[in-house]
Amino acid sequence: MVALLFSGIGAALTFGLLGKYGNSHVQWQKVCNVFGKFCLDVSVSSNVSLLGSLAYVLLVQLAIVSLHKRSP
Repeated sequence: MVALLFSGIGAALTFGLLGKYGNSHVQWQKVCNVFGKFCLDVSVSSNVSLLGSLAYVLLVQLAIVSLHKRSP
């Protein structure tokens, strides 16, 4: 589950950076200078997703520690 969360964040960041900088190899121009709100939304949502994923990892670790303490 954690791998899926972080791979989704990586994909979102990839497209966000592609929108910000473009890709000269395939002639894709950057779009952030035209659609500024798009880039802001992508960066904010990526950061919130990363924060949520890190919180999920922390909760999983706390659950593992709790289960380990209960085992004889």
